[in-house]
Amino acid sequence: MKSAKKNNPTILEKLSDIENLLKKKDDRPLNFKEACAYLGFAPSYLYKLTYRKVIPHYKPTGKVLFFSKCELDEWIFDKKKDKSRKTNVEESEEESEDEDKANSTRMTRIKRIKRISAD
Repeated sequence: MKSAKKNNPTILEKLSDIENLLKKKDDRPLNFKEACAYLGFAPSYLYKLTYRKVIPHYKPTGKVLFFSKCELDEWIFDKKKDKSRKTNVEESEEESEDEDKANSTRMTRIKRIKRISAD
């Protein structure tokens, strides 16, 4: 049993290495036009993203833009995760704002009722 526990980290490391190799196998450099087609972005928008350094890119000669397919995939999926996180945070903020509005409306009604009953 002890040897099985010792081998688990090794097995996990090997699985991780295999996963990385499979990702690299599909990786290839994309030129600017290919990246536009792959992402479905207009050239002007992709230029804007590279200028602002929002998207991973390379300029080996200083002029021509290249992109790594795997890095673009990671960038896309990271953005989806960020978006879902933001959506969850925004939803919880909206819920708390709605609760605050409901509470303030209740308090206003209670104050009115007290004023009327005091008269």
